[in-house]
Amino acid sequence: MARRRNQERLRCVSCYVGTSPAAEPVPAALGEPGVRLRVAALREDHARLWAATPPVMPNLGPPAGWLRHLSNERAARRLVDWLADEVESLPDGEPERRAWRERVRERLQAFGEERLSWPAGYRRLLFADEFLAASVAFAREARACAPELPMESLGQALRNVWIGNSLQMRLGLPVTLGPALFAYSMLYPLTDNLLDDPALDGRVKRAFNGRFGRRLAGLAVRASGANEAAVFDLVRRIEAEYPRDAFPDVHESLLAIHAGQVRSLGQQDDPRLGDREILEISFEKGGSSVLADLYLVAGAAGPDDARFAFGYGTFLQLLDDLQDVAADLEAGHQTTFTRAARRGVLDEAAARLGSYVDRVLDAEPLGSLEAADRRDLVRRNCRMLLVGAIAEEPRRFSRRFRRALERRWPFSFGAMRRLRRRAERRLQRAAARLAQRAGAPSILDLVLESA
Repeated sequence: MARRRNQERLRCVSCYVGTSPAAEPVPAALGEPGVRLRVAALREDHARLWAATPPVMPNLGPPAGWLRHLSNERAARRLVDWLADEVESLPDGEPERRAWRERVRERLQAFGEERLSWPAGYRRLLFADEFLAASVAFAREARACAPELPMESLGQALRNVWIGNSLQMRLGLPVTLGPALFAYSMLYPLTDNLLDDPALDGRVKRAFNGRFGRRLAGLAVRASGANEAAVFDLVRRIEAEYPRDAFPDVHESLLAIHAGQVRSLGQQDDPRLGDREILEISFEKGGSSVLADLYLVAGAAGPDDARFAFGYGTFLQLLDDLQDVAADLEAGHQTTFTRAARRGVLDEAAARLGSYVDRVLDAEPLGSLEAADRRDLVRRNCRMLLVGAIAEEPRRFSRRFRRALERRWPFSFGAMRRLRRRAERRLQRAAARLAQRAGAPSILDLVLESA
């Protein structure tokens, strides 16, 4: 009986990873490729949408002259210095810390409203207590689960928690950290970084992917080493919250993102791929990732929610690819932006991405003012990431393109680079001094001890 069940599940995973083992007919709960077909259809739809999107940057806002740029840079510099002083003087008592958090929130909100034209609804969306509670809960459990995890990897996983939390808010669900969302977010640094590591041989990556895919399909697989055992334990946590028979879409969505990861290995070492194939690989990987987030916070989802989540994931992936263009070029990875960079400047690709984000977001029907604020927040955040990536790599864009964007952005690109360096230097120094004063190994440990 166990052998037959394993055969059924192996046939299910074969739908995703391309193998064709002989197997008996499978039950619908295990073998019906519902999510797989949805992913394929959504990938094609969004690839067509990208192709139909003109390479024209959307209007980023009202004109901003050099006086406004200078005023905003000075205000941002004062804000950075104030935040560094506040971090260094974090009080010890909980009543004082509550007052401290409220003071910081008010200062950030005032800056956003005055300098960045934030609407009043952002107070509720950006500074909700439940978001902070979910973030702290994740950091605490991640530190206990993987104490050796670097801060950069922890931040990578935390960003996925925020995506899951934003989907919870969109669905009207409580914003919280469930076992499945925690486990899926931890799979990111434990698997994605391994697959993107150029130092690892492709055969090693494919062998791991094979074992991981079989485990995601519910097969009994022996882990190869402690790191792989930790990955398999995270899968067990997801199974505990969402049993396979009751929540088949959850587990099919995990197989879908795994298939996207497997296919993305071709971006590293297959020169035969065309531009359309490269784009589809990125869309499948990014779209499936956020689609899995949706199923992991809701258990099931309707077609409108699935379309939004998939589209959300596609433009987040493209933004990530744009930010990583220099590293990807050096590593030999192929993305839409590395292909464009080898041909010349990235003006058209970046402009098309800006318009594509708008087209995906504007396709979602709005039912309330809060929904409009949520969409506006996502749009602003994506534009900040897009313009930030351009500011960090100015030589990859024409002077005319950069000037056109700067004229409608609150900061000059030079100011953005200066402010980033100042914030890193001042806040890292303040955090180190605070941790030393409190006798904590790091600022993260101090936050977790006091939260």
